[in-house]
Amino acid sequence: MNVFRTLRTRKFLQRILLSFMLVVVTLAVTAYLLNVNARGKVLSLQNDADRKLLTQINYNIENMNGIVKDLAVSLFNDDELIALKAGADYKQSVLKIDRLDRTVAESPYLHAVAFYNPNQRRFFSSLNHGMDNNQLYAVLDRYLKDHQDVPKLQLMPLDLDGGGTGIDVFGCFLYDGPALGSVNGSVLILTVKPDWLLDNVKTLNKLADREKDLLLVTDGDGNVLMSSEPMTQSRQELKNGVMPRIAASAGTLEDFVYRHAGKKYKVAYLGKGMNNWRIVSIRDYDSVLGNVNRMKWTEIGVMLSVVLFAVLLSVYFSLRLYRPVGRLLSLIPDDPRGHPQAKDELMLIAANYMGMLDKLKGLEREQASKRNIAKVYHLRSLLGGSEAVSEAEFRLNREQYGIDIAESGTLRLAVVRLDRREALVAASGDGSEALFSFAIANIGEELLRRDYGCEYADMKDGHLVFIVSGTGDARPEALGERFRELQATIASYYRVTFTVALSRPFGHYRDISRHYALTLRQSDYRMVLGHGAVIEPEDIEANERSDQYRIPGELEKQLIEGLKSGDLAQATDAIERWQRAIGEFSFENMFSALLQMGMTLSNTLGEINQFNLNPVSVDLHAINRRLVGTETLDEARDVLLSVVREMLEQRQSGKEDKNRLLADTIAEIVDKHFADPDLNVQKIADMLKMNPVYLGQVYKAQSGETVVDRINTARLAQARLLLEQQDLTVSDIMERVGFGNESYFYRLFKRRYSVTPKEYRLKSAIERNT
Repeated sequence: MNVFRTLRTRKFLQRILLSFMLVVVTLAVTAYLLNVNARGKVLSLQNDADRKLLTQINYNIENMNGIVKDLAVSLFNDDELIALKAGADYKQSVLKIDRLDRTVAESPYLHAVAFYNPNQRRFFSSLNHGMDNNQLYAVLDRYLKDHQDVPKLQLMPLDLDGGGTGIDVFGCFLYDGPALGSVNGSVLILTVKPDWLLDNVKTLNKLADREKDLLLVTDGDGNVLMSSEPMTQSRQELKNGVMPRIAASAGTLEDFVYRHAGKKYKVAYLGKGMNNWRIVSIRDYDSVLGNVNRMKWTEIGVMLSVVLFAVLLSVYFSLRLYRPVGRLLSLIPDDPRGHPQAKDELMLIAANYMGMLDKLKGLEREQASKRNIAKVYHLRSLLGGSEAVSEAEFRLNREQYGIDIAESGTLRLAVVRLDRREALVAASGDGSEALFSFAIANIGEELLRRDYGCEYADMKDGHLVFIVSGTGDARPEALGERFRELQATIASYYRVTFTVALSRPFGHYRDISRHYALTLRQSDYRMVLGHGAVIEPEDIEANERSDQYRIPGELEKQLIEGLKSGDLAQATDAIERWQRAIGEFSFENMFSALLQMGMTLSNTLGEINQFNLNPVSVDLHAINRRLVGTETLDEARDVLLSVVREMLEQRQSGKEDKNRLLADTIAEIVDKHFADPDLNVQKIADMLKMNPVYLGQVYKAQSGETVVDRINTARLAQARLLLEQQDLTVSDIMERVGFGNESYFYRLFKRRYSVTPKEYRLKSAIERNT
């Protein structure tokens, strides 16, 4: 297909396939994340199981140690066994050996019970331990001599055969005194079979389905005390690699992964147990995650099958979805210029469709434009000089250009003016006025033609004119309702308002020009009726008959007094009364009154500035420009009120500056003349030629204290300095700073400094000498 030479590739088809592939990739990623999450959960569960197993083994060891300990204490303190413990008669001692045999026979974990008798200097033990007594005694004697610091009542590993191949039994020692080396008395030794504890460990392994795991019990140096499996060379190497890492850890119950000989092992251990023993569990890492790994490969197999199936389905559905697009492409003629902006097949189709549509619209616009230009020309000619248009010419234009205006009957004109035209153009751009006028004209024509014959003309000077003729049962008198509907429609779509002025009904097309001039003047009364008004001739009859042209003198006087006195309420009331007064003027007189109000503001401002140290700065030329540009009396009132507020705010700001200057001057006079006993508010007011009450009020408002408080503060501060630095009497100091009454001076001084003047001088002298 030639069209693909332009596109080079089927990009839309590629995007369809890519969308399906993204779904497949999402499924694969989800499966991978689920597998990772499963591995994490399995490891977490296994860690919990390891901790429980190690804790249980440690508990069993401590429990057995407790049982052995209790038995040792019981035997050591048994009076029946005193002959074995410390008796001097050999025969009596031998008779008690039977008791030891019974004790060993009754306990599944005891290997032998032995006493060392210091009086006979020999050992006595049970006889059912399965080895030669002399050998047993020799091992025990050698151990006691080599381990003078052996602890009491703790299981200690013993090698009975002396071969060094491992631990045969655990020994529990009990003796009098704090240490074995300081004792020459009796010693009780209980030997415990490790097989009982080892079987217990294997049983726990079996219950936890961990028969292949390696469980070790080691001492603090890493020597294996017990092992669930024979310690082959490989297991010994594994143990040797694990133990340094365990020894370096500060944790008590921890786990980690260890690599050895190319394999991963999961190691869990419990350290710092009884006798500083460690319990270590070593598991094949793959066996821990066996089910998860098997599930992973199953998932991979299933996912590959699903992905393959999904790819085939994606290709199938993509081709099915693409088929209509391919058919449309086959209908597009080959263009040697190509479509450089077409990024895929759909954009190419859209570009060709829009091109064809633009050509059709262009042809339609060209034909309509030719007819519309001539039609608008004849409509404007009719509005400008309808008296000069003959009936024959009028009929010919109606037929040739489709002008929907009756030659006679009931006719009315409507002048439409956009509200806030300048602001609208400034906010929306130069072409916005034409756009909004076009929208009003087209929507208005559609609404009006439901009941009337109608034509419109854009006069290109800020207003539209609708020429409406009544047909059938339609009443031109109800035309205002249709224009209110048009106003609501335009406001809802474009957020724009406009004012409509309706002419009186007339009966012939030749009267169009005369009524157009009257209606255009009528639209100026938007100044009174406001934006969005529909102005009927009856609404302005009173204004047109009015001959008033001046603002009442009392309003002008009220405004001037309000400005000069700074009374915003009075000035505002004057402006609002002025607005109501000129709302009854004719438009020409109304505009003159508006300019007169601007001149009143200007003159009043000049008089205020003539006697004011801080003149009020207001741009009166800008105010006049704003007044001239207003479209309604409400806007003019707002402009005047804003000017009044600005003037009064500036005057108030200047008054505040003046008051601040006055307060600073009073403070300066007090600082210089506080020693004058006659200094008071009246004297300061006389210096400044001001009213003392006003002076006191201004100073307190600015500084927060009275003038008298300021004078007393300055005098007390100077008195304090003289008390510290001069050796004058209190009376002399009082007179120097301007106080004439000693009791008054004492009372003020104590109120400020919490001590009398004499106490203050004494306190100051003590502080200087320390």
